[in-house]
Amino acid sequence: MNNEEVKEAKETILEIEKKNKPDLKKWLIQYIWVTIGVIFVTLGYYFFFDPANIIAGGVTGLAVFLKPLWENSSWFTSSIFLYGIEAICLLLGLIFIGKDFFLKTIYASLLYPSLVFILERISIPGDVPLQMVIYNSIQNNTELICLLFGALLTGGGVGIALRNNGSTGGMDVVQKMISKYAKIPLSQTMYFTDWVIVVFAGLKFNPFSYSIEYVVYGSIAVLVEGFIIDYIALSIKPRRTVYVISDNPESIKDLIYSELDRGVTFSPVKGAYTNKERTMVICTMDKNEAYRIVGMISKVDPKAFTFVTSCKEVRGEYGKRGIF
Repeated sequence: MNNEEVKEAKETILEIEKKNKPDLKKWLIQYIWVTIGVIFVTLGYYFFFDPANIIAGGVTGLAVFLKPLWENSSWFTSSIFLYGIEAICLLLGLIFIGKDFFLKTIYASLLYPSLVFILERISIPGDVPLQMVIYNSIQNNTELICLLFGALLTGGGVGIALRNNGSTGGMDVVQKMISKYAKIPLSQTMYFTDWVIVVFAGLKFNPFSYSIEYVVYGSIAVLVEGFIIDYIALSIKPRRTVYVISDNPESIKDLIYSELDRGVTFSPVKGAYTNKERTMVICTMDKNEAYRIVGMISKVDPKAFTFVTSCKEVRGEYGKRGIF
């Protein structure tokens, strides 16, 4: 190996090391966003879900559901329960999922009950808990307002944490364990665990009667949270992908360029019955743009076979004259 080759090898090694070197600034920003997400979850639970007894799944839902067990205790509070359940989940995650997951979730898992612990000890003059001050200030439609604000805050908090490669801990461990060992997609296990808790929400301890009211509120909260989490974590916007199989692909491309200024992709296709080869034009665009362009395509090529699909997630160089 000559000197030039040695120099190139060293430069390659340095480049690889540079890419693999932890980015302290990026890491710090991620933890700041995770902290904000956990704060949102805490506010949604403590000021809205908990006082209104709305059970929306997760460890917060368990805390609300089991609250009658320690409601009259002088020392055991919801934050103590959350510390315990988070510690159990962390231990299970370390054993069954691995060290990486444990280190990734320990911060949020301890921050969340710590914030609840602090809020529980804040009162205004007259020894009135801050939680009840906020709750009692809501005059009308109390449950609906608490449901709305609780879902917005908790869903937004979880979405922010997930978007920044973080986690709020707790039920995430159980969901990942079910997904890993039962071979079930994680999205399905998330809804499964939340719905199980919501169904049990109808059971009240004194007396042991079933109240469908709690199930309805909890179900609505889970649906709203799920939508908000998807919207924030996956940057969901109403986008569509338009597929056009045409004998005049260049005309379709020029139409999209002139009307939308979007980039397109050409893909060769072949009819199974006719064995005729054609070109399929593919373009991802906003929903309102899809409505406009589909009608125009039929005028450019009335015989063009066109279909439109919804996009749940778009990443990469999505934009005007992008890669699509």
